[in-house]
Amino acid sequence: MTVPPAADPQTALASRDLHAGYGAGPHVLRGVSASFAPGRVCALCGPNGAGKTTLLRCLLGLVAPRAGTVTVGDADLQSLSARARAARLAYVPQRPDVAFEFTAREVVELGAAMVAPARARECAAAALERVGASDLAERVFAHLSVGQQQRVSLARALAQLAASPPGVKFLLADEPVAALDPAHALRTLSLLRRVALEDAGSVGVVCILHDLGLARRFCDDAVLLGAEGRTAAAGRADEVLTPGLLGHVFGATFALADAPGAASVRTIVAVSADAGPEGRS
Repeated sequence: MTVPPAADPQTALASRDLHAGYGAGPHVLRGVSASFAPGRVCALCGPNGAGKTTLLRCLLGLVAPRAGTVTVGDADLQSLSARARAARLAYVPQRPDVAFEFTAREVVELGAAMVAPARARECAAAALERVGASDLAERVFAHLSVGQQQRVSLARALAQLAASPPGVKFLLADEPVAALDPAHALRTLSLLRRVALEDAGSVGVVCILHDLGLARRFCDDAVLLGAEGRTAAAGRADEVLTPGLLGHVFGATFALADAPGAASVRTIVAVSADAGPEGRS
């Protein structure tokens, strides 16, 4: 296992020996320890059923650990109120869902509901512009395509971060580019990198990514979950997302390749699938 860069415990979002599951069902996560630092983008990767979304939900405080802890700074996440968590953690779900016929602008403004209405409108307008969705502002959210909804959901999270009090914060995203076309996927991950780098690196980004080439290109760090919800590797993305480690976890053959038209960019591709992948569920 590779060793992740040391993170300041006073500013990190971290899980320690985390075990988690749902209801009376079996453990989904078994002993996962990981640390996420502000100013960095970290990819959560692994096969279907490895527990990536469960880990993200634990990091948000939406799923309580059965054992182990999740901390943000020096506070146990489960001890914080919903309002205190919202001031430090913004969430982009995999499948955005809004029950009422809100416009995209109203959905984004909900992310900034903790500030005065005028300030919320400012935050929403700026966030929609950042994700390239200003033209969607007055359209009904439920009538948008899934890809458009993902962009608006990201804007809501950005508005939440902008409206929150100063301090270290984290943006957690569950497959934020899954429904996006290639151009919007590249723009979105470029934006997430800028979010992590601005404001003196006060925002950390944690996102689930299935596109391992994009994860290797845009992310500083990676946590690779393997079979039975255990950590297979954690550390720098280029040291974790390697043919050897990925082949062991996914049960497939991977190779590094130069990205066409970008000599300085190396991507990783799956070459063939082996019989009976370790992480299959």
